[in-house]
Amino acid sequence: MSEQSTSAAMPANSFLRGSISSVFIRTSLPIILVTMVNGMLTVADAMLLGAFVGPEALAAVTLVFPFSMLLVAASTIVGSGMASILGRRLGAGAMDEARGVFASAQGLAIALGIVAIVLFFLGGGAVVAWMAGNNQHLGDLGWQFLAISFGSAPIMFLLTVQSDALRTEGRVAFMAIAGVLLTLGNIALNALLIGYFQFGVAGSAFGTALAQVLALLLIVGYRMAGKAVLPMVGVRIDRSWNEMLALGLPRSLSFIGLSLGSAAVLFSLHQLALGDRETVVTAYGVVMRVMTFAFLPLMGMSLALQAIVGNTIGAGQAQRARDTLRLALGVSVVYGVLVQLTLTLARDGLGGLFVNDPGVAQTVAGIVPIYVAGYFAFGPVMMAASYVQAIGQVRQSAILSLGRTYLFAIPLTLLLPLFWGETGVWIAAPVADMLMLALAILVWRRSR
Repeated sequence: MSEQSTSAAMPANSFLRGSISSVFIRTSLPIILVTMVNGMLTVADAMLLGAFVGPEALAAVTLVFPFSMLLVAASTIVGSGMASILGRRLGAGAMDEARGVFASAQGLAIALGIVAIVLFFLGGGAVVAWMAGNNQHLGDLGWQFLAISFGSAPIMFLLTVQSDALRTEGRVAFMAIAGVLLTLGNIALNALLIGYFQFGVAGSAFGTALAQVLALLLIVGYRMAGKAVLPMVGVRIDRSWNEMLALGLPRSLSFIGLSLGSAAVLFSLHQLALGDRETVVTAYGVVMRVMTFAFLPLMGMSLALQAIVGNTIGAGQAQRARDTLRLALGVSVVYGVLVQLTLTLARDGLGGLFVNDPGVAQTVAGIVPIYVAGYFAFGPVMMAASYVQAIGQVRQSAILSLGRTYLFAIPLTLLLPLFWGETGVWIAAPVADMLMLALAILVWRRSR
């Protein structure tokens, strides 16, 4: 097929026309809606476990949170790497190449899903038992949850690829509908399996897996009906896997960093002579879920930015891409300030939303104001990382995506408690945010 005929077959690209603010809003709002509704699942799941199983179930899921984030990281490496390449191919109107990228991403998703299953069932049980220490019941609950999650990993990875492709194609409205249906279905299934059938933490994992299967079938049907830019394709193994892994690695490592950061917090708490460590771990689980929910709009903005920038760069509209970045930076700062104020003012009531335990509620109220003190600096760095990832700058993307966690947050989480005890665990986050903002400004100026 000639370049002219390929371009002619390409539908009008909605990212390349209209005002920047309107394109950013109509792209980011559906994604933010999906991510926030998805965040409701995290909150609702914690409430269901706390209400029907007890604080120990919430502590068990918190304990294995690093493993859950490893699964998210593995799925992100495929979806994010594919989106960077796919956006530029679609922006240039190269439809044949875009279909090939999509097929390769599906093949890579299945391959990584199988690897995740094998690795977990080879050594996951021993690691979970070690993390649980002497509490065998806590370890058993954690293993049940993870066994189901890892067993359904290929479905999760394929769903990530399909969703990221829809976002990059500009089909954010349908993506939003599918995402909302997925989350609402997931909440309903979890409520049924946890509350009615009393499956406990296993019910939470089973509900998520079933909802992912239904969402994947919905998206496949949408593509087969010819309503997406890209048709439903098969799987492919080719050299584009290397480029996807390289481009997706920084964002994936950022999720691995969340896993390692959580593990560092749990390790530091374990090393301290705390009166009631289980209460503090449960409180940390509450804070994590609240911060995950607060983080999701920023993630939605960054994904929208990546889709817009990838298409505009592919079409040769570099100035439009830079103007979109400036808008995203400003919005992210305002959002971060609002999160800080809201959570600080509402800190006394947060713990009671999840568990009926005054000790947990009091601990949450003490953690939150410290933990969010530098949150206004978090969003701009995330937007800058998304921008350089979208234009294919691997080195800058790695620094901006990974610096906060690996250079600052994890080392500070391990070191500061030596001087300030439990307070040092929580103060590591805002200090890391501020140091990362300074590093990002330095990197940006040097790259310019």
